[in-house]
Amino acid sequence: MAERKTRNLTDQTADQLFQLITSHPDLGPGTRLPAEAELCAMFGVSRTTLREAVRSLAVQGYVEVRHGKGTFVCDRTNIRQDIGLSLLESVQVRLQDLFEIRLMIEPNTAMLACRRGTDEEIAHIIHCADVVAEQIQSGGDWDSADLDFHHAFVAACHNQFMEQLVPILNRAVTSTWRMVGTYPSLPEMVLRDNELIVGFLKARDAQGTRLAMEAHLRHVIRILDFGEKEVLADL
Repeated sequence: MAERKTRNLTDQTADQLFQLITSHPDLGPGTRLPAEAELCAMFGVSRTTLREAVRSLAVQGYVEVRHGKGTFVCDRTNIRQDIGLSLLESVQVRLQDLFEIRLMIEPNTAMLACRRGTDEEIAHIIHCADVVAEQIQSGGDWDSADLDFHHAFVAACHNQFMEQLVPILNRAVTSTWRMVGTYPSLPEMVLRDNELIVGFLKARDAQGTRLAMEAHLRHVIRILDFGEKEVLADL
C-alpha cells in the first residue's frame, strides 16, 4: 500500500512539474528549472519524490538532467503556441500504439494463465479483482489495483519473457494515460468486464478468459475513442 501511495505522489508531482514548465513564461526550452529545494517546497514533497518525478519527465523527453548543472527544459515542451494540442495528439497516438500491443498480447496471456496457473495463482488473480472492485466502490486508487490485476495474469502464465515484457508495457500505458484526462464511464466498465473475466477464470475456461480479456481491451479502446476500426479490428 505504501508503494502505491509513493507511486501516485510521484505521478502527481510529475504532473505539477509538467504544468509548471508549460505555463510559466520564464521556463522556455533550454532554461534551467528552479533548484531542487525550491521545487520540493513548492510541491510539498521530499527530494526522493521530486527526483522520481523529474526522472519520469526526463524519460518522456520533457526535461534533461545535466549532472552538476541542473535540470533543463527540452524543446519538446514548447507547446504553448498550440495550447498543447500537438502534445495531446502525440500522447494519444502513443497510447493507441500501446493498446494495439496490449490487444495482441494480453488476451493470450490471460488464456495461458487460465490453463497453467496454479490454484493459488488463480485465487490471487480473483483477489486482485476484488481489490479493484473495492477501490472503485470506495472511490480509491483503483487504477493501481487494476494494474496489479493484470500483472497477476502475467505471473500465472509462466512465461518468463511475458513476465518482463508486460509490466514494461503497462508502466508505459500508465505514464501516458495520466496525460490524456479522465474517463467517467471507465470504472463501471472495468467492474463489469473484470467480473466476466473472473467468471471464465473460475470455470477454467481458457478460451472464454481470452475472449473476455480481448473484449475488455476493446471496450477501453472504445472509451478512449481511438476508433476501434483503426486498432486491429481484423484480429
